Amino acid sequence: IQEGKLAAKKAGKPVEDGSVNTACAEACATGAIVFGDLNDKNSLNAKRSMSVRSYHSLEEVGIQPNVFYMTKVRNIEENEA
Repeated sequence: IQEGKLAAKKAGKPVEDGSVNTACAEACATGAIVFGDLNDKNSLNAKRSMSVRSYHSLEEVGIQPNVFYMTKVRNIEENEA
């Protein structure tokens, strides 16, 4: 991560989505682990954080870490066949 940040700094541009990945993000085939800049409103992370499915752990007690979780999508309507 630090190497990617330094390379972006030398190039004079911000770290872009997908330019820096950790081993856990690379190993996750579903893309559930994503690192990025929440300050960049066009980044994938910023868009995911604005989703109705995103939430903070312990949000009810006023703690807001930099980790967002996404709720699982469940089909609660029964199919009428």
